[in-house]
Amino acid sequence: MGNIAVVQAGGPTSVLNSSLAGFIEECKSDHKNQQILGFQNGIEGMVKGWTLELSGISDREIQALKRQPGAVLGSGRYPLTEERMQLVKNVLREKKIDQLVFIGGNGTMWSANQIAAVAPEVQIVGIPKTIDNDIWFTDHAPGYLSAAKFVAEGVRSLAFDLWSMRNFERVRIVEVMGRNVGWLAAAAALTRKKIPGFLPIEIYPPEKAFSIEKFVARIKMLLKTEPCVLVVVSEGVKDDNDAAIADQRIGGDESNTIPGGVGVFLANVLRQQGVSCRSENFGVLQRSNTWTVAKRDREEAIYLGQKAYDVLKQGENKVMVGLKGPGLDLRGDAAHLIQLAKVASKERALEPRFLTENGIADCFAEWLELALVDPLIEENSALRVWKLAACQ
Repeated sequence: MGNIAVVQAGGPTSVLNSSLAGFIEECKSDHKNQQILGFQNGIEGMVKGWTLELSGISDREIQALKRQPGAVLGSGRYPLTEERMQLVKNVLREKKIDQLVFIGGNGTMWSANQIAAVAPEVQIVGIPKTIDNDIWFTDHAPGYLSAAKFVAEGVRSLAFDLWSMRNFERVRIVEVMGRNVGWLAAAAALTRKKIPGFLPIEIYPPEKAFSIEKFVARIKMLLKTEPCVLVVVSEGVKDDNDAAIADQRIGGDESNTIPGGVGVFLANVLRQQGVSCRSENFGVLQRSNTWTVAKRDREEAIYLGQKAYDVLKQGENKVMVGLKGPGLDLRGDAAHLIQLAKVASKERALEPRFLTENGIADCFAEWLELALVDPLIEENSALRVWKLAACQ
């Protein structure tokens, strides 16, 4: 029997380490004498043979992993070329790895599928993770619920703050992550559902072409009857020509261009129209905070990590473990298997039923509420305080 290896790849989440902990915990409980290796720095570590011994990790360290964000092995982004795939194949042979687990998003599942093709002797299983929730054939993926909860609670807090300052500032624009899909921005719909009659919360996901003219007209229309308006916009919104409304560079050339800056841009547009406005950006805290981690998200991450080891034992290959639906009993049959080829590099946009002419449908908030299971922090007191404020 050869060795087991695991890799974390792509952007980290608040519960990426939880999946790793669940996988290691299940491996150790099986009392096999296999060596467990962790590839460091994601795909780059696979190409360069950087590994970390995980077999001796203590129960105490496993419990710590379950509760901390980031990627303890290192993840990052590293393109997998034909040449690099051959290098990975050689590393797998050198390390005597015959079972390999990938924890990542749709790009990582593409890499897993490619490696499965050049190293068919290695059994490969994927564990989904993403804050964007853009992986197909899983109801949602670990990482999303915590980020969505962060957005819902953050938007609520900023809305209360805006209401307090409505004689000074009438519009606040909140930029959230989401390059091509709007699952995170849509989480603000849960804020609206929890507080009936709350101030208007306008949501703009990338799935719908963004018109600056229509945006300005709608905000002005709302301000005729409302004291203030809060706007939630995905960083990746695009115009009718599929061009980003705003982007930014994190390096010296265009290859390092990422979405971002749309909140600042739109705030300037409104100010030029005489509307008092400011912008906020939740930034990478959406994917790396600890204080609003959803309990259910952590449980599902651990659960799918454990399931991945069970799937290896069953002999399944080139599959990803996914969740059948929202809020299912994790002690039962809540997981299913999906062929890696079905999810590799395919982006799952917001379902049409969740979209309306002016944003996000109420049924989205119902789905998210069912998936989260637990209520938002201080949910009841927020409603009581709003009722007091609305009496003014």
